[in-house]
Amino acid sequence: MIKAVENYPLQDPLEQALWDWHRGQAKGSLLLHAYGLEGIPLAEEPQVVSPEVFFTQELPEVEALALELCRGRVLDIGAGTGRHSLLLQEEGLAVAALDRSPVALQIMAERGVRCRIAADLFHWAGPGEPFDTLLLLMNGVGLAGSLSGLERFLRLARHWVQPTGQLLLDSTDLSDASDLADLRNLPAEEGGRLENLEDPSGKLAAPAHLEAGGSEDWQEGSEAKAKVVNFVAEYNGQRGDPFPWLFVDPETLLQCAHANGWQGQIVYQEPEGAFLARLTPF
Repeated sequence: MIKAVENYPLQDPLEQALWDWHRGQAKGSLLLHAYGLEGIPLAEEPQVVSPEVFFTQELPEVEALALELCRGRVLDIGAGTGRHSLLLQEEGLAVAALDRSPVALQIMAERGVRCRIAADLFHWAGPGEPFDTLLLLMNGVGLAGSLSGLERFLRLARHWVQPTGQLLLDSTDLSDASDLADLRNLPAEEGGRLENLEDPSGKLAAPAHLEAGGSEDWQEGSEAKAKVVNFVAEYNGQRGDPFPWLFVDPETLLQCAHANGWQGQIVYQEPEGAFLARLTPF
């Protein structure tokens, strides 16, 4: 048993909420308070999240499509409770679940995730053998924390994936949102896939309006479109420390990817802003 789990109560309210739900001892919902970088609230009320969303096998379309696209050996980055890893295991794929939380790793072990990696995203030595698919879901881009963090991650991830491999990751375009009130509805249930994923050569081909450019000044204007939200989790009366979460629009993601050695396409996008990208190294 991991010591952090034995020592109750836990210091982090998000971990506590997940642990209680896993043990069948949930004490209400998880509240997510959203703040701008200046500490100004971005929504009048906190987002109410049931810990169940981290365990259910009922996936929103953006996540279901991502799992359909997985192939070969898969690295589930920020795996949490192992929700996606378990579904991929059931499909016969070899999956490694990476997370830095000892509580999440313990939950995954008890749920049956076979291969678990205890590591921080930016301080991992990397795999002994590159993976075929890298997976970041549930607004997975947010793990980077900032645009510079996203650049750093993309450079690292090129060493974790096969030359013929892929990176699947999702985010939500908040560039036109006045506040985060509608985040309580994300990911949305309706949307549409963008067809024609490949050109005749077999390479990924982005629609013209989402083509990733190679300009060195790709960041010009991107700061305005990308948003870093400082979330504060609250559970059972306990508040945690703020943690930054990055949200990007499709154009910014593809431009950032191209500037750091990836080509890609938006394979799914919803009217409310949620989207899935598929990137391949070049």
